[in-house]
Amino acid sequence: MTKPSENSNLPEQPAAASDARFRALVTATSDVIYSMSADWSVMGQLDGRGFLTDTQEPMSGWIEKYIHPDDFGKVKAAIAEAIRDKKIFQLEHRVLQADGSTGWTSSRAVPILDDKGDIIEWFGTASDITEQKRAEEAVREEKERSEQQRRLYETITSSTPDLIYVFGLDYRFQYANEALLTMWGKTRENAVGKSLLENGYEPWHAEMHEREIDKIRETKTSIRGEVSFPHAILGRRVYDYILNPVLNAQGEVEAVAGTTRDITDIKNAETAITESETRFRVMAESTDVMISVGDEMGKTIYFNQAWATITGRPAAELLYYGWLDLIHPDDKEQVMRLFAASLKDIKPWQYEFRLPAAGNAYRWLLTRSTPRFRSDGSFAGYISSTVDITEIKENEQRKNAFISMVSHELKTPLTSAISYVQVSQKKATEYQDTQVAGMLERAGKQLAKMTRMINGFLNVSRLESGKIHMDLQEFDITQLVGEAVEEEKAAINNHVLVFNPCNPMMVKADREKIGQVISNLISNAVKYSPSGSAIHITCSHINGGVQVSVADEGMGITAEDLPRLFERYYRVKGTENNHISGFGIGLYLCSEIIKGHGGEIWAESEVDKGSVFYFSLPG
Repeated sequence: MTKPSENSNLPEQPAAASDARFRALVTATSDVIYSMSADWSVMGQLDGRGFLTDTQEPMSGWIEKYIHPDDFGKVKAAIAEAIRDKKIFQLEHRVLQADGSTGWTSSRAVPILDDKGDIIEWFGTASDITEQKRAEEAVREEKERSEQQRRLYETITSSTPDLIYVFGLDYRFQYANEALLTMWGKTRENAVGKSLLENGYEPWHAEMHEREIDKIRETKTSIRGEVSFPHAILGRRVYDYILNPVLNAQGEVEAVAGTTRDITDIKNAETAITESETRFRVMAESTDVMISVGDEMGKTIYFNQAWATITGRPAAELLYYGWLDLIHPDDKEQVMRLFAASLKDIKPWQYEFRLPAAGNAYRWLLTRSTPRFRSDGSFAGYISSTVDITEIKENEQRKNAFISMVSHELKTPLTSAISYVQVSQKKATEYQDTQVAGMLERAGKQLAKMTRMINGFLNVSRLESGKIHMDLQEFDITQLVGEAVEEEKAAINNHVLVFNPCNPMMVKADREKIGQVISNLISNAVKYSPSGSAIHITCSHINGGVQVSVADEGMGITAEDLPRLFERYYRVKGTENNHISGFGIGLYLCSEIIKGHGGEIWAESEVDKGSVFYFSLPG
């Protein structure tokens, strides 16, 4: 036996006697045996019996070694109480087992007193009750689950509009929920335990259910049907019901559970829908517009005859996703991306694409799709109208080609004119002719404005032909916004530009084109806001990327115009805008540039309160 250490609180004189008592206890029981100093600060000996780790010598850190941290408090409190009252220590608590896992023990220690009645040491036993506790916990959890299930079932059956009930094999009701009692106009006391006839069922109806109960008892299978029944308040209604066998432990039917749903409104709605679909098909088949209908999964389930006329293919070939396979390869990816995004957000959308016509020549089509919803508000799919815009697209291409050609032709003389103005301005400054220098400065600004306009037309042309190039490089977006603001300040006399910068942030983008976007948004804000008002430019970090906003105090934009702001050549309509110059390409170019960088651009506005234009770029 290892001797107590010198700093142990265990008494030294009766050590042999203590050891003898300890060994006797070990021999007499299969439980864990331990001894403690009078104040429990030192554990003298412990025989763990494989449940706990044996002690090799007296130790003072026994609590940290053997007791689960979450039970430190209650173990110490129980010890303090036992020492104070000189009574038996008794407690169930968690311990750290010999294998390192958590276990449970029931510990009991008896104080050993001297002749004066003072505690000189403690002898204790600890039983392994881990499995008992686990069993108790499992029982408790099972009781909780059972009680939760009971409350859940009671809540469901009492709150559902469906009729829920249980028949005994004697055809009498063993249970009826509140909805069924309401339909009958009865209380539970005068309905449960009664037969079908006693609860107001007509003889033919009662006999039908009795036959069904007999069949379920014989076959152990469910039965479903429809039947009409007089509601106590609403009159005769149509019901859909299902009867299911309730089996006992031996697999025999001991009862029949039923659920009945009022489907009167559904039946009426089905009739109305059938009539509505008939009217829709008549209208759809009598128009030259290509009409299609999709379901909530995006599959097209209907094409009218106009589709077959244009494509030369039967509807069966186009149904579901067949029409997607016909789209021109250059258009298919974008159409599918727009289609998937709109389906996810359940919002209207439109797209242009090419599809082979009956003669196999591709035709340009414009589709507008609107979400449709069921009576309960759930999404049912899209209804789409499609028109042939081939002639419009060809005219656009001719117009773009003409604009591109004119823009190229104008750039050469314009460049020369800018050079002449710059040289003349320098000469006028040298001769100190401030009046001429000022006029030439204004002319230079107008020529710069014309240059930006021509470059805009050229960029539109490049976008249309897919030849616009993004020169990606890393740069500080905050610095670029600051530079753009300073450049615009030099050309703006009647507005106040206020820049709220963010911390430096590197982005990988085309620096020149992002600069064009910022300048276009500021110029746009200046054009549509009153003289003397402030333009606020803000830069901020959002979701790991950067967001730039330009806010004005202008006339604002109507809800009708807001969704179309970034369309090519679109300009907000209204007499108050007639004096404002522009061709409707600035915001379109901004949108295409930002989209080309994987970013987003949008606007928020309220009439007479100004507008805020935003764009974001990934970090």
